[in-house]
Amino acid sequence: MYLTTKLNEDGYKIVYPGLSNHPQHETMKRMMNVEFGFGGLFVIDMKTSDKANLLMEKMQDDNVGYLAVSLGSYKTLFSAPGGSTSSEIPEEERTAMGLSDGLVRISIGLDNNIERTYQAIKRHIEAVG
Repeated sequence: MYLTTKLNEDGYKIVYPGLSNHPQHETMKRMMNVEFGFGGLFVIDMKTSDKANLLMEKMQDDNVGYLAVSLGSYKTLFSAPGGSTSSEIPEEERTAMGLSDGLVRISIGLDNNIERTYQAIKRHIEAVG
């Protein structure tokens, strides 16, 4: 929640059910376990696949996390669903769903310094443009 709130306040397009601007926010609030919150998975829309891939490469090079297809680990992982897990969906359908090739899905792992992680992600988003 900390990362998505900060990145959303910075003006980046973040998709996360914990944010009040998410279309299913109220539904999620009714369904979630309050002790676990809204979860550790969110999406940043970088607009293009080139920018999405560059962001993931920069974050991996800086040890923010790792490029992965599966997002199940105690480590922070990221993937571009448009070119991997959702690549079988025809482009027209992905566009209609809002699933652009510029999306970066991030699963935050165990993190003992979330502010440092936020600063690193923000720095890399700014570097990519």
